[in-house]
Amino acid sequence: MREETRRRLDRLLLMQRLKWIGTGVGIVALLVGLFLLTNLDSMVEDHRVAGRVERISVPVSKSAQQAVAVDVVLDDGRHTQVLALKEHEPHVGDHIDITEHRHATGRVTFTYR
Repeated sequence: MREETRRRLDRLLLMQRLKWIGTGVGIVALLVGLFLLTNLDSMVEDHRVAGRVERISVPVSKSAQQAVAVDVVLDDGRHTQVLALKEHEPHVGDHIDITEHRHATGRVTFTYR
């Protein structure tokens, strides 16, 4: 085999190996990023916020048959919707306290307690 042909072949094999290594490093980086994002989403700060029941409706989910969807206007002007068990019997105009969950990723959820 000539020297020039051997160098081309070696270079081609090296490029193939580098492509596989790059793909592997990319997959590992993606998995680590997903784990970090999941970990950030599990870190939550809870705050009690006050609001007033604006509307009560049937929830969209079929699995929430024991609940009602409650639209709430918070005292700071924000609007949100929470699920409340029917046994709590919320009424339009009632002043209620709900829990605001602020996740480390920036996601905000609310819970009726």
